[in-house]
This record gives sequence, structure tokens and C-alpha cells, in this order.
Amino acid sequence: MSDKKKKPAGKKKKKAAKKSLLTRLFGDKKAKENGKTKKKTEARGKALTALQRSISEIKQMKKIGERDPERLAQLLATMLGQERAKAEEAKRKLDEQVWDIIHRAEQKDAATSPEEDGHDPETPISPN
Repeated sequence: MSDKKKKPAGKKKKKAAKKSLLTRLFGDKKAKENGKTKKKTEARGKALTALQRSISEIKQMKKIGERDPERLAQLLATMLGQERAKAEEAKRKLDEQVWDIIHRAEQKDAATSPEEDGHDPETPISPN
């Protein structure tokens, strides 16, 4: 009945045609239904807490120390220098604020003391 030869079993399938630009950008409806497309706008996870950030920083520094100890030493020295500079700046600001408060209090005392006596020291007191 059929005079045609059957295709050999080992023949390769044709490659799928390259998807269009729109399909590559927006995805395929079939793939979306199956959930196989990549989601580009996935919601970001919650921001790390301060503790989690410091833990991840310490882990990163451990990895750096294992690979390059000199680099870790340089990083630690830089961090220590920055912390010292911050502490010195904070101390300087505090000292400046304390000095301003004391200076204002002294000026206020100096301005109010002649008025408390009831007379100005430059004007003579009348003998009457």
C-alpha cells in the first residue's frame, strides 16, 4: 500500500525557530500558563536588619581573610581609622556644645548682674 520509505529513526529534529523579540521580552502565553517564564519583577525580600547586615559583613570579611590576609588587615585598619575619626568628631562637637552653653550662661550672668543692684555702676549714686 505504501511505496514510500519510512524516515530513519536516528534523524535529527529541526531546531525551533528563534523566538521573536516581543516573545522574548514579554514571554510566551503557553509558558506563562505553565509558570516556566522568568519573573523579572519579583518582589524583593525584606531589607536586612542591622544584625543581619553585620553578620553578612563579618562572613564576607572572613572570606576575604582566607583568600588575602593582607587585604583584610588593610580593610580593618581603614575601618578602625574611620571609627576613630567619627569618635573624635563626636567628641569635638560635644565639647563645642558644652563650651557654647557655658559661654551663653556667663554672658547672661554678666548682663543680669548690674540690673539686679538697681543701678548702673557707671552712674554715680545720688546721696539723697
